[in-house]
Amino acid sequence: MQGNLTRLYLLDLASTPDTRSFEPSHLPSHSVTGLTDIGRSRKRNEDSLSLLPSVGVAVVADGMGGHPGGDVASRIAAETATRLLEAAHEENPPTTAVEEHLRAAMAECVIAAHDEIRAHAAREPELEGMGTTLTAMIVHAETGMYVLGHVGDSRAYLYRNGVLKQLTRDHTWVQDRVEKGDIRPEAARKHPFGHMLTQCLGLEDRPVPQILDDHVKGGDAYLLCSDGLVGMLEDSELEAILADQLASNGPGGPVDPLATVQALLDAANAAGGHDNITAALVRIDSDS
Repeated sequence: MQGNLTRLYLLDLASTPDTRSFEPSHLPSHSVTGLTDIGRSRKRNEDSLSLLPSVGVAVVADGMGGHPGGDVASRIAAETATRLLEAAHEENPPTTAVEEHLRAAMAECVIAAHDEIRAHAAREPELEGMGTTLTAMIVHAETGMYVLGHVGDSRAYLYRNGVLKQLTRDHTWVQDRVEKGDIRPEAARKHPFGHMLTQCLGLEDRPVPQILDDHVKGGDAYLLCSDGLVGMLEDSELEAILADQLASNGPGGPVDPLATVQALLDAANAAGGHDNITAALVRIDSDS
């Protein structure tokens, strides 16, 4: 892709992937929307974004730069995860079994995506070594439960009552050292090994995904994003943008989730846009 072009992927599993812009689709009391942007420095976009608003699914994958086929790996991961999460939703387990069912489905979809990347590389040896992060979310409308699955250094955040909280853990060498007390948290952001992953999808070792679940609350916003966003903006800056954009009585009138995502991407590009930038927003209506 040439130039600094914003792209959006909507994966509709009843047809081929759709790359046209769209207005956010709505589940009862939910909206799911997102955008991906090449940024200002990269020659191609190796991020992939897959959304299935009808079942509350959002997936962000960031192909490993400097490796062959990062864009291929991220696309396979996003498509595989979305397909399997849709299938899990359609199984419609009893309410008492939803948590166990969706947690198992999320873990399965992450491993299946890894295995599919490996199989693809075996068929095309020039792609050996391709890898990607994966952060995926599904919201179960009937129970209000959500499940997150995560591998790598893309992130999921919860914005609730004006406060932004990181939900996922970065699978990086630097994060390991921070937790051991070897590196100060304030030094981690600019550390030269900050993007050295300890696990991802597609390499020889199978990943061990982080699986999280909880229940949504009215007014929540869940942000899934690649490191091209968080590498350019501090969490406090993300929080300020979300506060401004999601104010129900703000100067822009009714909340526009797509405009909110665009504001995040615009800010990351204004800060330098050193990497591909992808963000998905799952918003829970205040009256839910």
